Amino acid sequence: MPDNFSSTQVAELICTRISHDLIGNIGAVSNAVELLDDDPESVADVKPILEISSKVLSDRLKFFRLAFGLSNAVVKNIEELNAVAQNYVQTIGNRNFPINLDLQVNTPQIYKIVLLGIMSLADIFIKGGKILIKENSTNLMFDATSDFALSKTKLQNIQNVLRGVLPDENPALYAPIVYLKNILKDFNANIRVEFTDYKAILQIA
Repeated sequence: MPDNFSSTQVAELICTRISHDLIGNIGAVSNAVELLDDDPESVADVKPILEISSKVLSDRLKFFRLAFGLSNAVVKNIEELNAVAQNYVQTIGNRNFPINLDLQVNTPQIYKIVLLGIMSLADIFIKGGKILIKENSTNLMFDATSDFALSKTKLQNIQNVLRGVLPDENPALYAPIVYLKNILKDFNANIRVEFTDYKAILQIA
């Protein structure tokens, strides 16, 4: 496979990844509605399911629209960027093992790069952790740490994607890093990923 992925490959991966990340909660909403049809008195049981699932769908769709959408969807300031990112990681973090973000970014115009980096690294956590995103004059650094071992397989696959090689199993999982790689090639920016058992660093310079 070539070092840079084709636009068709990127589109296929993004569509599959978004579909995968939405289908579970869409199914929960559908099942809740069916339950209401069968038993109108089950409102008290169904309402929490609808509230939780609809919030997850809303938060993920806002995130995906900014991360993968056209540039007419933009964030106005860092506060909005932080809110979108924080809400997204809350939809994927375990209540007992949450993913926490520390966003130290001053340039809202790089929101797409920030969100794709967050999405890429959020997948490597097994039992929660923290992602620090720090912008300086020469690079953008994503520092992911956890008290529990990170997924070495996913990190190795991220490195392979940066070399132009998709994994055979579940390639759509890596849609964010594939898209990020394609975006950054137009700016002659390099992405580097290094990791140990409990720490991973993604650097864009």
